[in-house]
Amino acid sequence: MADNENDSFKPKLGKIGNAGKKSSKRFIDRVLNAAGKIDANFSKSGSSNSFSGRNIGRGYKIVADSRNRYNSTVGRRRVVIKARIVKFANNGFGKATSHLKYIQRDGVDKDGEAGKIYNADHNEVDGKDFLKDSREDRHQFRFIVSPEDANELEDLKEFTRDMMSQMESDLGTKLDWVAVDHFNTDNPHTHLIVRGVDEDGKDLVIARDYMSSGLRERAEELVSVELGPKNEHEIALIKKNEVNKNRFTSIDRKLIDNAEFGQVDMRGEPPKGFKKFNHSLQLGRLEKLENMQLAKKISPGIWQLSEDLEPTLRELGMRNDIIKTIHAEMTRSGKPELNVNYEIFHAQDQKNKKVTGQIVGKGFSNESEDSYYLVVEGIDGKTHYADLKQNEDIQDYHRGSIVELAPRNIEPQKSDRNIYRIAYSNGGIYSAEIHEGEGTGNSENYIQSHVRRLEALRRANVVRRFSDGSFDIPDDYLEKVEEYQKSQAHKSPLNVVTKSSYSLDVQVTSSGATWLDKNLVSKDKLPMSNVGFGGEVDAALKRRQAYLINNGFAEETNQGITYQRGMLKNLEQQEINKVTAKISSEIGKQYVPASKGDQVEGMYTKSVELASGRFAIVEQSKEFNLVPWRSVLERSRNQLVSGKVGGNGISWQIGKRRGLGIN
Repeated sequence: MADNENDSFKPKLGKIGNAGKKSSKRFIDRVLNAAGKIDANFSKSGSSNSFSGRNIGRGYKIVADSRNRYNSTVGRRRVVIKARIVKFANNGFGKATSHLKYIQRDGVDKDGEAGKIYNADHNEVDGKDFLKDSREDRHQFRFIVSPEDANELEDLKEFTRDMMSQMESDLGTKLDWVAVDHFNTDNPHTHLIVRGVDEDGKDLVIARDYMSSGLRERAEELVSVELGPKNEHEIALIKKNEVNKNRFTSIDRKLIDNAEFGQVDMRGEPPKGFKKFNHSLQLGRLEKLENMQLAKKISPGIWQLSEDLEPTLRELGMRNDIIKTIHAEMTRSGKPELNVNYEIFHAQDQKNKKVTGQIVGKGFSNESEDSYYLVVEGIDGKTHYADLKQNEDIQDYHRGSIVELAPRNIEPQKSDRNIYRIAYSNGGIYSAEIHEGEGTGNSENYIQSHVRRLEALRRANVVRRFSDGSFDIPDDYLEKVEEYQKSQAHKSPLNVVTKSSYSLDVQVTSSGATWLDKNLVSKDKLPMSNVGFGGEVDAALKRRQAYLINNGFAEETNQGITYQRGMLKNLEQQEINKVTAKISSEIGKQYVPASKGDQVEGMYTKSVELASGRFAIVEQSKEFNLVPWRSVLERSRNQLVSGKVGGNGISWQIGKRRGLGIN
């Protein structure tokens, strides 16, 4: 330390801001970035030959040869392409099947009808044949191709075929592909699926650079050839429109790239030309960002960008897209579009929230990742947007169905704590026999629910199963279960329970035990608004009451309306009698009711949706049963199943077992 106080100083520690990143750029990073702008082959490692793996596979030479030529192209037509590789291991093929079905859903065609699959030679093909040929493939490629000027193209199908022909030439092999065009958004686009094999049946490997940029460049060339390059007026108009956007734009990206320690120097206006035009756009955008408190002018010509600039603008853009989606779905459902009271369901922030309502729309929240959304008109008078992310049951959710949404639980379940307690007392082993031996009077169904839970956890490598059917429960079982629950919630944050597949109008005059009936007899009434769907439910409940009175299931007294004892069970049986008579005539087999304590054995063939719920048809050689459906049965469709009827349903044993036969 210096003795002379004039030579001493105290450093003032502070935080240097940086737009879009929490760590400031190092000087060496800026040097390497500058070198990269001069030489595209220069990497941050300082070597022009660093290995990245991006050039492995077909198509990499095309990208390298075209890059210099393409970068000089002015006024190119923009095409956005999202690419994804989907592996078929671990139920990947099942998800591929669901994906192909979903992109053909109703409402995506020009006329609002179902999408039609086409390929290189035919305008309509059977997707089942494509899937059959793909079953043994290791993977498939998925692309979403969205030309910015798709509405101006003469034929989107022919454009896709031309693009795929060029892709075959680039990759040096014939490709087996199918596509579906979607016109249900502002920007028409194409969902494209390519088998992961070449013309010789070998695994097809496409270079990462071709996936990320090569195909896009080819598509942009094709659009530019058909429509001609954009003129200066069109380019200027697009740029001007970005200045006041409430979302992250290309101008924002340029500002962040030009910033040093979060500061942008706008001094020294270029004399003329496009640089002067871009400079004026950036100044206009900075004024907009200042009004949004995302930038601040700290001295003449010097602006400080907020660290939250990019995430805030992206969040705003996403919110605006969601609002637009809600209005579009309400309009498609014939609901009034204006003055919609909406709410976005954030599962992570609303852990105790439940939403009950009617599905008015569904679709992709992220098409490239197979993430889905539901728009639900709630009984609370609000319209809710729920991002389901990955959901294998999306095909089962139909417009008009009544559903309940709730955040997925991330805590260990009650059954997990029972399993851990029993295993702790038995050397880390759990089995149905040990559980039954506790002598607490637990039913077989209850014990089997614990076994099913462990089977699910076994598939996730949380527990091990021994050959005798017992399970090895680790000491940190509850901690591992919580990690598993969190990972499941990350993939699919919301539980969706279908309360009724029938609309309110159908339920009012249904012969079965409906969702309306359960609400009428329940002591715990759902809180309902008197506007929107809540008002519709209230009116439907009154109409259902009148129906029940007229048909002898309820009686109006001085004290109010009294419902028949066992009304729900009687209504359910009434509907089952009607439905089983119809099924019996169709399949030529006799219906046999299954009562508590009965053993149900046979082949599970399909499920049927009734007002009283979803039921499974289990067939024997001359007879059939109609029993409550459970999701576990879907893995054994057209296979032998066996189960015992209990008080709360059936405890199923799936698959062929010794002694199991068909009567």
